[in-house]
Amino acid sequence: GTAGVRVVYYNGDAGFVDKILSSVDYVGIGAPESVKKEAQMNAHKVQTADATNRSLIIDFVCSDVLYDDALPHLVIEYPAYHYKVLWRTPHACPIKTNTSENCPSPQYHSNWDSLGYRPTPGWYDEVKFGIFIHWGMFSVPSFKSEWYWHQLRSGNKEFVEFHNRVYGCSGVEPDKYPCVGPSFKFEDFAPMFKAELFDPDEWATLFKNSGAKYVVLTSKHHEGWCNWPSAQHWNWNSMDTGPHRDLVGNLTDSVRAAGLHMGLYHSLREWYNPAYLEDQANNCSTTAFVDDILLPTLKDITNRYKPEVIWADGAGDSPCTHDSVKYWKAPEYISWLYNESPVRNTVLVNSRWGTGSGGDYTTGPDRYSPGKLVPEKWESCYTIQRESWGFDRTEDIGSFYNTTELIYQLVSTVSCNGNLLLNVGPTADGRIIPAFQDRLLQMGKWLQVNGEAIYNTKPFRVQYDTGDKRIWFTQAKGAYADIYVITFDWPAPGQPLVVTQPRPATSSSTISLLGYEGDLPYDLEPGKLLITPPKLSPADLPCQHAWVFVLHGYE
Repeated sequence: GTAGVRVVYYNGDAGFVDKILSSVDYVGIGAPESVKKEAQMNAHKVQTADATNRSLIIDFVCSDVLYDDALPHLVIEYPAYHYKVLWRTPHACPIKTNTSENCPSPQYHSNWDSLGYRPTPGWYDEVKFGIFIHWGMFSVPSFKSEWYWHQLRSGNKEFVEFHNRVYGCSGVEPDKYPCVGPSFKFEDFAPMFKAELFDPDEWATLFKNSGAKYVVLTSKHHEGWCNWPSAQHWNWNSMDTGPHRDLVGNLTDSVRAAGLHMGLYHSLREWYNPAYLEDQANNCSTTAFVDDILLPTLKDITNRYKPEVIWADGAGDSPCTHDSVKYWKAPEYISWLYNESPVRNTVLVNSRWGTGSGGDYTTGPDRYSPGKLVPEKWESCYTIQRESWGFDRTEDIGSFYNTTELIYQLVSTVSCNGNLLLNVGPTADGRIIPAFQDRLLQMGKWLQVNGEAIYNTKPFRVQYDTGDKRIWFTQAKGAYADIYVITFDWPAPGQPLVVTQPRPATSSSTISLLGYEGDLPYDLEPGKLLITPPKLSPADLPCQHAWVFVLHGYE
């Protein structure tokens, strides 16, 4: 109606209102100081009040002006039985009279404060598990690191000596690394990156069978090589040379046909692009690289492939190139992405756009594993090989994480409010080697039994139960929803699984095991829940690696 929108929440848990209103500080972004202070004071009052058995009523009131001192923006009341929140926002504007046209989406300005108001598309929090793919010219030498060219040009002894011995004279520090024979630069790898065995349907089937729900492919890494026909990278892309294929387009079509979400990794910097080097030499008083190369390529891949994730990386070599606004102009691109692009309603961006960067979710350092709840949505990008992101021929099977370690990373990440983006490094000829396949298929087998405890869940009020973090929790969404107890140790014969955190909420509370039919007996002791597991031989267990006990009617 014309008054706006009313949303009503109810929960008997005193922590519920705390969680809902803990984000109230974000309302104050860009607002007058008086509004910020009022919001913070009211939020504190609500959070310190007794919320047991109360409701939360939020009224979103139509207002075209977000901040006008003559109008109340955020008003919080807490009478006897409920909390009332009034929030003025253009999101609540009514449908126009006598038309079926919805009110227009708000326009986001090219600054991080404005972009921070954009609601995060819900699909990302539901899927939990994705596949990262590092693939490019570095896959030809496949030696130690996807930073091969940088290590070579920087004079890393191990890389220079390997290159000179195997491929030809690199020309790097010839007095220090004498070489006799023909010249061979990193650029000469381009015709050798052929991807002749690349089958995108085969890849997409593997990813689907792993249980992953989204895929992020390297469109361009730091060396600037593009896996699609980029107009800004003539003869330095997969269509002009090497495979003579649109690798991004091929995989995008197959991934979507498999029912998965598709995203693209895109390096901001290009180590040795003359325009980028000149901008650095000018202390970023010029932005020719960003204006003429980066922004056009970002818009190109967005319009051409309609990715649902833009995964930025590589903001900075010199101090001035770390600035997300002044140099990279990230808010300029992202405001276009949110306002006008063909994926404006579904796309997300990560937070690696440089200093001061925002994003729809936080990307921590590589292999980020906080081990505790992170309130804002985050993602852990993790490798199957322990060191390199690109394929590394020097690593043996002992250099790969085993399946239990990878499932542990998935469980602990989801329990702490994150998504896991697990990396594979294909070969230059387009294969995903059996060691990668084995890990992915084993994870998929585990998720077939236990996916209910991962997909579309939320963090429980505590993340783990034991000091050594061998028991983790997730919870289904909704009031008094099922609690999932994920243990990496099957109890010894005759012993119960002891859990200290969840407690029965009703006299009809029950416990089950995913992959096993029937309820399980349990006992209660002060501060302890003792679950009696079914008597099963190792061959009859519903899965390997970790087991999920489901608590129905617990809190």
